[in-house]
Amino acid sequence: MSEKTDVIAASMIGTIIEWYGIFIFSSGAIYIAHTFYPHVTVAEGVLLTLLTFALGFVTRPVGAYVFGHFGDRLGRKKILLLTLLISGISTGLTGLIPSEASIGVFAIVLLVILRLVLGFGLGGEWGGAMLLTLETFKKRRGFYSSFVQSTVGIGLLLGTAIFLPLVAYTPHSFMYSIGWRIPFVASFVIVVIGVFIRLKVKETPVFEAEKKKNRILKSPEKELFTRHWKKIIAGTLLAGSSGNFFYFAISLLPVLFESLNKISVFDGLIGTALFGIIDVIFVFVGGQLSDKRGRRAIIAGANILALIV
Repeated sequence: MSEKTDVIAASMIGTIIEWYGIFIFSSGAIYIAHTFYPHVTVAEGVLLTLLTFALGFVTRPVGAYVFGHFGDRLGRKKILLLTLLISGISTGLTGLIPSEASIGVFAIVLLVILRLVLGFGLGGEWGGAMLLTLETFKKRRGFYSSFVQSTVGIGLLLGTAIFLPLVAYTPHSFMYSIGWRIPFVASFVIVVIGVFIRLKVKETPVFEAEKKKNRILKSPEKELFTRHWKKIIAGTLLAGSSGNFFYFAISLLPVLFESLNKISVFDGLIGTALFGIIDVIFVFVGGQLSDKRGRRAIIAGANILALIV
């Protein structure tokens, strides 16, 4: 592969695992609720499962801060290898947690810990992967960054591709017992592939240049929060608004309709797959347009459209 292809592959593989780990949790929410919250009603179990899902986002900004600091100090490549292992292993271990019926409340404690760890890893993974791309390509950055952002939809599709045949061709009893665990355990395989890919990629030219000039800051976050705090607030609000729309559509609505028996789990997975396909397509459309029309117009238009929908 060419150096450009190596960078794109290395930036994508880790974020695919991250989003895969997040979305298979919501795809399997009905089964997870039955496994870890069996002593409450179905509705309460689903709500507790969604709460557990949400806890991963509590540690995400912490991970962004910690890994952002060390990424600026030690380099992108080392940190991206670490976040890849953290996210992939925590996702795989989720599929190995004994049920609440086997070890009691300790099962829920383990589930929560692994979700917090996954969120922590994601905080460093996505930003690091995006930097790997943006610090390598000087032109058409909207287009090249689309490869990283497309991993959200790809993670959806990958998780759905594993869940769909299980739901379609295995008994309900199998899915409620060990079937839902298979997609989680499968992440171990993806991690091995990801480590192999990331070991091949070089450090970014921007970081290497700063290192040669001896301009690596001891506390890069100090400069960030003192000189660029307005951009941090604006970026956080913009990312938060679109993220809110996204998770409402992809996590809350399917699980809600499934728990109310308005749709089957199979139908929910089909809807998720369609969402993933459309997401991947329009990530690249938006990236191309942002290179031609500017970033601000695309961000504003996308958020307004999402709010209307």
